[in-house]
Amino acid sequence: MSWFQKLHATYEHCAGNPRFAAEEFPLLPVSHISQQVHIMVVINGEGEFLRAEFLGKKQVTIPSTEDSAGRTSGPAAHPLADKLHYCARDYAGGKENRFALYEEGLARWCASDQAHPKARAVLDYVRKGTLMHDLVAAGILQAGPDGELLTEAPEEHASPLFKVLTPKKIDGKTVKEQGDALICWRVEILGDPEADIWKDATLHRAWSAYYAGQMQEKNVCMVSGDILPLAGQHPRNIRHPGDGAKIVSSNDESGFTFRGKFNEAPEACSIGYEVSQMAHNALRWLIARQGCRNGDQTVVAWAVKGEDIPDPLDDNWLPEEDEFPDDEQSLPEAREDNALVLTELPDHTRDVGASFAEQLQRALKGYEAALNPTDDIVLLGLDSATPGRLSVTFYRELFWSEYLGRLKSWQNDFAWPLLRSIVREQDGKRSNSIVRRICAPRPDEICFAAYGGRADEKLKRATVERLLPCIVDAAPLPRDLLENTVRRACNRAGMGRLEWRRVLGIACGIYRGYYSGRNPKPEERRNYSMALDETITSRDYLYGRLLAVAEYAEHSALESADEKRPTNAERLMQRFADHPCSTWLILEKQIGPYMRRMQVANDKKIRWTCLRSKKLMQRICDLFASPEDFASDARLSGEFLLGYHCQMTDLYKKQPSGETPPAEEGECS
Repeated sequence: MSWFQKLHATYEHCAGNPRFAAEEFPLLPVSHISQQVHIMVVINGEGEFLRAEFLGKKQVTIPSTEDSAGRTSGPAAHPLADKLHYCARDYAGGKENRFALYEEGLARWCASDQAHPKARAVLDYVRKGTLMHDLVAAGILQAGPDGELLTEAPEEHASPLFKVLTPKKIDGKTVKEQGDALICWRVEILGDPEADIWKDATLHRAWSAYYAGQMQEKNVCMVSGDILPLAGQHPRNIRHPGDGAKIVSSNDESGFTFRGKFNEAPEACSIGYEVSQMAHNALRWLIARQGCRNGDQTVVAWAVKGEDIPDPLDDNWLPEEDEFPDDEQSLPEAREDNALVLTELPDHTRDVGASFAEQLQRALKGYEAALNPTDDIVLLGLDSATPGRLSVTFYRELFWSEYLGRLKSWQNDFAWPLLRSIVREQDGKRSNSIVRRICAPRPDEICFAAYGGRADEKLKRATVERLLPCIVDAAPLPRDLLENTVRRACNRAGMGRLEWRRVLGIACGIYRGYYSGRNPKPEERRNYSMALDETITSRDYLYGRLLAVAEYAEHSALESADEKRPTNAERLMQRFADHPCSTWLILEKQIGPYMRRMQVANDKKIRWTCLRSKKLMQRICDLFASPEDFASDARLSGEFLLGYHCQMTDLYKKQPSGETPPAEEGECS
């Protein structure tokens, strides 16, 4: 129950902190839930009706009991705000009138020492039995001639309430029950600055104190170790409103949840009521505030003290300084998707790896001051196998210094210039822009690169679970993810241009990270730079560079002739990866005519490109260790993608200031 203790400690650290009070997702008080309400009824301190307002779907905090917080179809009334068929004595409709149950609970609270004047005002009003009549008169509810609420919206002048109610099938007919509308209260008392009951902290404290005093059974709490009133039921709605899965449950006496090992439910799981409420409320708050959702799967990382920490599954915490416009033009797929491809070329004269390391250090330093090195950081992964049961699939506790070190290791090892789509606003207009951002690929990006569009939700969740230890434990990357991604990156013809370039960047990043210091085999560890490294003379890296130069030369020739079609290097990339030497001989013959066309072009820049490409290909060929190495037709590893990507980036880099094409280009034959 270590994770439960951490959640309880988080609640105790953060509850009452004014820093979190103004947030969109509040940290709920004990014995309260967050509920979607539809109608606000305004009364005064004497319980007299003033007016009513339709709220649509507004999420508010309301008091609850154990039974009402976990109710499904069985009757259990909330203490104050509830559905119309609970609150209205005069309710007449398709639902069962449960006013007596609601009145009984509210009356007991109002008769206690913890009663609140606003609760008494609500009790005085509902006892008059005019709630439904008042709401019909206000035009929020609509009734028929017989006085019963309509179950279908009238053709003319329909109430907006019908738009937010959930339709139901009854006897084969689709209806909307107005009795399901949830009522909340605003009590206007002279001199009271807070009339909305869901914002009144004094009312929240009054209900929590009253309900705690009603609990009699006490036993040892397995979380705190103290003798406390035990929770009979544990909350649901953990990941989102309407989530029926529970993370703790021991109340099933017929489904053999605990029978066979224990005689009674508390022997299987005894947790104090307030401890359970605090832990569950903290978990709800953390998930809503900073959780990462992937279908039913949820992963959340937090500091027990409540301070903001970097998200391990996202990179939004990294600075935007490393974003630069995409350096390749001619992206028809991007333009079809209404994406603006920026054409300003980045300056690669400075090593991008060193620049990224500096920016990463600055980003982490901004977080370092908030916590002490030994403060606790918790990572929790949740998933549900069935609609009613939630499981802990991943759990880690780390010191703050360890957590930062692991994030830094992940980013440094796997960082690569990745293609990203961002939304820009200018003059009130929004447009998509394609940029490159230097960072490690996110788990969802790795899943996309490895499996493409065929990945279902189950496969995505499994991939995230497999990658979490790589991020927070510095574990090696699974080999199959690397091989799948490299294979897809080589299959250029099977993807659109923009999708392929995304996959290529991710493949380079995870290949670089796989062979970093975390590789389990020391003899396979290598350090790759994010920029072109002309000292690397391995066969795979050099062949990648050759492919990039061939593509660049042919693309330049096609561009000068205003022709738009794939180059031979693009079309033959898969074959090149499988049979590099024989494919290179084909490519050499195919690009020959383009080189001769550039040689006689009128544009000096085109002739210079021809000479530059030819000299570069010759220089790369000279770097092969032996003729046999070059002549081998063995399949290339993912390293050739690094050579290809780095060489292509270098070819498209900004021309250094003062450098101009030579006056005499020489012969290019």
